[in-house]
Amino acid sequence: MNNNLLVTALWTATLVGIATDVSARPEYVAPTGAAGCTSCHFDNSGSGFKPGVLAAAASPLGKIAGLKAFLHPVAADTKPVLHPINTKWDVTVGEVPLVIPLQVSDAENDTFAVHGSAPTGYTLSKVYIKNNLPTVDLKWAPTAAQAGKIYPLSLYVQETGTGRTLKSNAITANIQAWAARVSPTKYVSQFMLQGAQWQNNTLSLGGQLIFKANLTAAQRSAALANLTLNLTSANGTIIHTPMKLLPQANGNWSRNIPLTRTEVPCTIKLSYEGLRVARAVSLAPATTCVK
Repeated sequence: MNNNLLVTALWTATLVGIATDVSARPEYVAPTGAAGCTSCHFDNSGSGFKPGVLAAAASPLGKIAGLKAFLHPVAADTKPVLHPINTKWDVTVGEVPLVIPLQVSDAENDTFAVHGSAPTGYTLSKVYIKNNLPTVDLKWAPTAAQAGKIYPLSLYVQETGTGRTLKSNAITANIQAWAARVSPTKYVSQFMLQGAQWQNNTLSLGGQLIFKANLTAAQRSAALANLTLNLTSANGTIIHTPMKLLPQANGNWSRNIPLTRTEVPCTIKLSYEGLRVARAVSLAPATTCVK
């Protein structure tokens, strides 16, 4: 036998030894979770090894554990994503609590917990599905002692599954807590301002209101006919005479008000049936807007 044949014979013997030791045996299938012989071999007769099998069998984890890890690789973990929320919220003492839906995306659908800071007295709901996303509602009803202040909100979520510890991005917002209303009528349970922008000498406002669920048709008509929107600046300067606010059937409303650069407020305060909201006016000229 020449040297080349000797080397070939030794290499072949080595492979046969490993093959006999590692596989071509049914007892390896169940412990490793293999689908069958072809999980590691090219055919059911145990001919040859697929790339990576021999290295997996020689793993420091041990033969079975190494092959199991090779056959069932764990996908790389990715951070959860906490979706953006509005940066400004309003809630009135004695009215329906503020509810902020917190929605999360995670490629691995890991379980999670909400962390961060929020006003004293808040609660978190159980996870439920909204718009095909896992959602947790942050709910807060301020006390009379908490009225008249702006409360910062800073939140993130963190995975809670086994071996999962990644944190999401953080989101922030401010919540304005208003004192209980003194208006005698209470047809509306929530009044929201979702946009305030000044452009082309026009102040554009938009939002939503929610009527109380137990209103009669007559009460709803009365509310739509008689309730007015009051507008002032942050310091109380009257921006416009009271105006009617006629929402759509879904509660959405909008108003466009002609105002020059010296008439538009830096921050707009609105009052509707005793419920109040306030927002900085986007694009308002900082040098001339009404304080």
